[in-house]
Amino acid sequence: MKTFFLKITAFAFTALLLLSALSTSSCKKDKTCRGKVRVLDTGGVVVGNAKVKLHASAVGGDVVYESTTDGTGYASFEVKLPAIFDVVATKATYPSWAGNGVLRLDEPGKEAEVTVTIQ
Repeated sequence: MKTFFLKITAFAFTALLLLSALSTSSCKKDKTCRGKVRVLDTGGVVVGNAKVKLHASAVGGDVVYESTTDGTGYASFEVKLPAIFDVVATKATYPSWAGNGVLRLDEPGKEAEVTVTIQ
């Protein structure tokens, strides 16, 4: 009887340990899409403080993200739902300058980058 009780206890402990290991290492993958837009002028010089706008049409309405480039010419975005975005970059000190591109953020957990030249 004692051996049977020990076997049942060992089995229950092993099952509990396995269940605990599986529940703590669940598949909680990062579903955020990260994108970067680099803005350059026609001479290939980075453009800091440029306004970058991402736009995608969706069933529930348009999705828009906005950011400003840093000193290295990059604007970063974190998008919760995958989409393919139209990109428009402008610079306030040169109101007639604009650049367009496409940023594909269509794979959750992945990063994408696009370079846009304003002119």
